[in-house]
Amino acid sequence: MLRTMRPRDALALALLLTACGCAPATPVASPQPVAPATPVPPAPPGDPVRTDGPPAARVVDVVEDIAGAKVRDPYRWMEGTPNPELDTWLGAQGAYAAKQLAGRPGHDALLERIREVGLGTSGFGGFQRAGDRLFYFATPPDAQLARVEWIDLRKPGSEAHVLLDPARLNAGGAHFAIDSFAPSADGKLVAYNLSQGGAELTSIHVLDVARGKDLPDVIEHVWGEFAATWLPDGSGFFYTRMADAAPGVDPLLGMHAKLHRLGQPVAEDPLVLGPGTSASFPIEPQEFPVLSLSPGSRWVLAYGSGARSTSRLAIAPLASIDRSGAGKTPWVTIAGYDDGVEGADLHGDRLYLISHKDAPNRRVLSLPAGKPVLAGATVVVPEDKDAALVTFAVARDALYLSDLVAGHGRLRRLPWKARAATTVPLPYEGSIGALVALPGKDGVRVTLSGWTQPEALYAWKRGALTPTGLAQTTPVDTKDLVAEEVEVPSADGTRVPLSILHRKDTALDGSHLTIVTGYGGYATSLQPAFSAVTTVWLERGGVHAVCHVRGGGEKGAGWHEAGRGPNKLNGVRDLIACGEYLVAKGYTTSRRLAATGRSMGGVLVGRAITLRPELFGAALIGVGVVNPLRILQAENGANQVGELGSPATPEGAQQLLAMDPYQHVEAGVAYPAVLFTVGLNDRRVAPWMTGKMAARLQASSTSGRPVLVRIDADAGHGVGSTRDQAYAQRADEWTFLLAAAGDPAFVTP
Repeated sequence: MLRTMRPRDALALALLLTACGCAPATPVASPQPVAPATPVPPAPPGDPVRTDGPPAARVVDVVEDIAGAKVRDPYRWMEGTPNPELDTWLGAQGAYAAKQLAGRPGHDALLERIREVGLGTSGFGGFQRAGDRLFYFATPPDAQLARVEWIDLRKPGSEAHVLLDPARLNAGGAHFAIDSFAPSADGKLVAYNLSQGGAELTSIHVLDVARGKDLPDVIEHVWGEFAATWLPDGSGFFYTRMADAAPGVDPLLGMHAKLHRLGQPVAEDPLVLGPGTSASFPIEPQEFPVLSLSPGSRWVLAYGSGARSTSRLAIAPLASIDRSGAGKTPWVTIAGYDDGVEGADLHGDRLYLISHKDAPNRRVLSLPAGKPVLAGATVVVPEDKDAALVTFAVARDALYLSDLVAGHGRLRRLPWKARAATTVPLPYEGSIGALVALPGKDGVRVTLSGWTQPEALYAWKRGALTPTGLAQTTPVDTKDLVAEEVEVPSADGTRVPLSILHRKDTALDGSHLTIVTGYGGYATSLQPAFSAVTTVWLERGGVHAVCHVRGGGEKGAGWHEAGRGPNKLNGVRDLIACGEYLVAKGYTTSRRLAATGRSMGGVLVGRAITLRPELFGAALIGVGVVNPLRILQAENGANQVGELGSPATPEGAQQLLAMDPYQHVEAGVAYPAVLFTVGLNDRRVAPWMTGKMAARLQASSTSGRPVLVRIDADAGHGVGSTRDQAYAQRADEWTFLLAAAGDPAFVTP
């Protein structure tokens, strides 16, 4: 759920998405004795899933007047880190869930099939070009974690070089993972962010590519997605560091950007940008100061960013960066959050921006770096009313643009002296995952994938896209699979895109166990992407549907705004409408319909099952935001105000209360079966949110259907988890859904 805008990307999930504890909850009432476990009624006739009761949670009578409403918070004691009592309770919940899930018939065979398909499939991504070298993440078949490889672009078809493999570091205990990396401009050095146990709290190390050995330079306490930004000569790099840990302080507050020179003691690295350091470009404590350099440019871009789709932006000559730590760099502010800037890059002394201000589908603006007055910017690529601009890449020959048209990707090319962009034909209808280019080199490399097409990398050569030979491999045969694209009217008549994946021979007889998933935050688009593991669900006759709810970016910035902050419930109603459509069209029945969401998708699914509990037979909520009213008490909380609203204002508190799933759980309601999943090292979304929501559902639901909490002590928000961790979780999740729906292969005799 952590969100920041990476340089040269329009939208980056910092899934979106942070360490050392959060503010402890302020006591509001005296603790009460531990409440006895509430007896759970027998499961309804024909319901194969029942529970004899997970561990009970202590109840505290906390009542507050919020936005004119009396708000009860009986599990507030779970808030805060460290919290030994919560840890003990979650551990007991996890042990109970493991017993309920792993012991079911069908579970082990399902896990074996998931591993067979998943480990048999390769993957790649994170492409970065440095000179004539292309660096990227690669996950070969049977590998547990992504490693970093590189190829020599001067030698087409040459063998890839393995540069960094975390498997060599994992010799027991919490596992290591490479969260991000950055090659120097000449490709001779690579700075990489190394984390442990999925916590995303990393240290930056520097590898000499030719020698294959690390330099002595190590920088601690860096959030995993903040990769280094190299100086043009490779002598050092800018980096964004988290503030030192302090009791009761959100560790994502007070980040600061510094400059490290190779061989220089880290303690002597000068502060370049951060809260209280710059009068010309002030940074707020909740903002992330990130610096960006474009190859061949003499300018530095400075971002003030966070969990929102836009950033504040400033610029300064590289030569003018104050390296004394006094904050005297003469930054020139270009844009504020209200200017709608979602991406930026430089081509020589010209600055190019993506902005959605006065253009909901976004447009590209250009202005001189030396006189960056946004009001006088030139419109280089006007808004397309029928397509949402996603991102762009700067190359020597042209500006390359990626769009979304009716849910599918479009590539356009605009030569520097041309007046209009032309469309580049794609090999097939799918989605563009990345544009890889350098200002000093011609052409672009493009990743393309679809719901049923594995991802592949293509290069622009001689007027067309041609395969590079880098492509995802899989043992899955997709010829019998189909992806439908429809639009469903929501409660207010808005047409909501819905992608439906199933086998070609699927009969619309209501017999299919159906997953409908969504996200709905930060303008993140759920574009077509191949998942080998999902095909295991489809081959069992299941249906997998993706509801592109408001709050995402599928239809531009206006689509995001329509599901953000006070409009959050629009996305919830969109998900409900998609579920109703799947039932009405005969894909499934309510008993066989499951809603799923992760992270910010916790608001979506949590409110859907509290608004319409009878519509869903089950739900999966992974590392979810399910108590947004209390975001300021959580790590990474202040960072979410731009997307959700602030509980510190009456208006913000009212909208947060309206979207808060935990606060809408009512006693005496028959809720669906719910499985929560949480990584105990999660620093993006506080695990105590899951604890509170699960405890309240367990105490309140009268359906007799289980509410379980699956935990992973060696995981966080999902970033850096091994494939076996992911597959074990998926097997547990699907076992839960299949049993809840009464699949005979998963019902305990």
